[in-house]
Amino acid sequence: MLRPERDLREPIQSRDGIDSGSGVPGPSARAPFLADLDAGPDLLTPSDEELTVVLPSLALGGAERIVLDWIRRLRGRHAVHLVALRASVHEHALPACVRFTRCNGSAEASLRGLGARLAASRNRLVLCHLLTAAQRASLRAAGAHPVPVLHNARAGWIGTPQELLSEPHLVVVAQAVADELRALGYRGTITVIRHLPSMPALPQGLREQWRRRWGIAHDAAVLGMIGGVKPQKAYPRALRVFREFLRRQPAARLVIVGGPAGRDGTLAWNALLAQRERLGLTDRVVLPGFVADAAQCLPAVDVLLNTSRHEGLSMATLEALQAGVPVVASRVGGQGEVSDAKLFLVPFESADAQWLQAIDAALGAGREGASWNGFPAYRLWTLAHLAAPYAARAHVLFVTANLNAGGAQRSLVNLACAIRDRARFTIAVTGGSTSTEFLDQLQAVDIDVVRTAAGRDAFEHAEGLLQLCRDRASDTVVFWNVDPKIKLLLAKFTQAWPALRRIEVSPGAYAFEEMSRTQTFQERIVFSADAFCAGLAALVHKYRAPNSDKVRCVTRVIRNGVQPPERVKSGYRCGSIPRIVVSGRIAPSKFSVEIVDALGLLRARIPRVELHFYGGIELRHRAYGELLFERARGMAGMAVYFHGADARAPELLHAYDVALVLGEHQGCPNACLEALAAGVPLVANDSGGTHELVVRGRTGWLLDSTHPAEIAQALFAALTQRARAERFAHAGQRLVRRKFSMDAMADDYLKLFADLRGG
Repeated sequence: MLRPERDLREPIQSRDGIDSGSGVPGPSARAPFLADLDAGPDLLTPSDEELTVVLPSLALGGAERIVLDWIRRLRGRHAVHLVALRASVHEHALPACVRFTRCNGSAEASLRGLGARLAASRNRLVLCHLLTAAQRASLRAAGAHPVPVLHNARAGWIGTPQELLSEPHLVVVAQAVADELRALGYRGTITVIRHLPSMPALPQGLREQWRRRWGIAHDAAVLGMIGGVKPQKAYPRALRVFREFLRRQPAARLVIVGGPAGRDGTLAWNALLAQRERLGLTDRVVLPGFVADAAQCLPAVDVLLNTSRHEGLSMATLEALQAGVPVVASRVGGQGEVSDAKLFLVPFESADAQWLQAIDAALGAGREGASWNGFPAYRLWTLAHLAAPYAARAHVLFVTANLNAGGAQRSLVNLACAIRDRARFTIAVTGGSTSTEFLDQLQAVDIDVVRTAAGRDAFEHAEGLLQLCRDRASDTVVFWNVDPKIKLLLAKFTQAWPALRRIEVSPGAYAFEEMSRTQTFQERIVFSADAFCAGLAALVHKYRAPNSDKVRCVTRVIRNGVQPPERVKSGYRCGSIPRIVVSGRIAPSKFSVEIVDALGLLRARIPRVELHFYGGIELRHRAYGELLFERARGMAGMAVYFHGADARAPELLHAYDVALVLGEHQGCPNACLEALAAGVPLVANDSGGTHELVVRGRTGWLLDSTHPAEIAQALFAALTQRARAERFAHAGQRLVRRKFSMDAMADDYLKLFADLRGG
């Protein structure tokens, strides 16, 4: 039997100083845990571009509340230019860290000047909240890229539906608004952003403080309403319902926080005053006027009442729910799209009795905070601002989770090195890496590789990926083993880029299973797995796997490839110490404990057999690693060896008698390809595309399960049936050379990119 180029028992020092190569057991031997270090590529330098947003004014309305809440929560992370066309009598306070411009004179002239400055900047995109078509046209004519934001259902739209239908891209605050647009025949891109407001912890005593100010007893039932007085808010209807409520609770009060707003605000205000007097409620309905931060009043309210005729997604409703205040609201627009047990919806035209029934139920509800409290939906606005259009060219952005020593990463690195002189591309890494081996390999041949953010925050990585797409003028994004949340965010905010093609490289059905576990996240960002699939230009399987029924795009099977090794196994006579090799990370999904248990069974028949692991243990699997190591320590004599992560592992395979590859959710496992190419007899379990490599009875032993007894039996056969093992190994080598070459893999991907470009 050929011996390895170095003694397999020679200790290998890992980066954290752990002696990861000592035999087991041994008093100082330790499992090869990978250090929790950041060994990835250099971080992407954040762009210093300014994000621009335009409002008619800073009036105390929901749209303005959304914009200012977004700016405050950015905390200076991005530079923001806030533009208001005019002043308002009652306005929100400006947050810190924002450049503010109020237009003087003609709004159209000011917008043309703003548009010209944006046209010469890094980011031409400007979100236009509540602007008219003429105002947006002024920006567009000067070279800016205005995107309208709709905050209301159709009845509250600024301008005519025809003006909106001609826009290529719209942002809306509720799915109900998007549905109305589609029903009218809109065919452009719609981005739905449901803003979940921030509610800081409120000081103790606010309930009594506000009630004293309003002259309300501490034990009186208080219905509250918050918002500008406009005809669509239907305040007279609320007064009629409240009059009926007084018959049940004579001490109750209705407090309306707000004043006349909008073009018809004065008429609505006068109608409210007249209704209050006509119903004899002058002493029962409190009108404190505008309050700059109306959410501060919520502790004094027992139920928030919202009788609007139409809504987009009411900020008052969401703030109340977040503060733990039950809400009774009309079932219109986007009300109810953000679910909460404290929200009671009533059809607008319902009889007063139904409204009263809902109020009674709300008074009996708990006051727990909302389940979505803390979700950073405000960051969706940042992504919308960063999704500025650009002129794409032939460039591929590969997006991967890390550059650890895993099979998915190895196949990407192999592909990148194979096509480096044949295509323009960048590798974007969206997580930390525990090894520099692959990075060193990429940098040695000058491949462009960058990490999009320092942490694991999906929003931060999505921001970096949008910047990378624009900086590199990418026309293709390839998702290669990526956090599904990052994929969802990037897909959502590149829908308006028709020149950008998105490709999912999947090991099979697992990618869709993984995506399905993000259901709550999908609901929060208003972008589903179905929408992700619908937007794919192509799906690449690594073996012949059944397609998801959601996929309607181009589907290709592109198997992994390997370069022929310099050294292959030339003989199969086992030496006095038969040796089994396992190459790959140590993790529950690799059935490492079952492998050690199988060795225990095998040693009853082949006492001197050894097991050698090449691979590290990530710190997230520490408990599993300790269990594995204790199992190995229990072996009598030197039987199990941990060599840690070693990039040379494929080069050493020829020195072993049999390779063992186990895993779940396999695609086209590189560990199998490398063992077959090296001419080493192979035992593997039937997962994913493994059966295309390990053909039972022809190229190796294919297991139906990962039970230790079945593993041990197959290993015994591979170590004792030498002629058969040699025949399998030779057949495996021929199979790899014929169907799994690196050149074939590279050609297939380059052909896919060219086909999607139409060239």
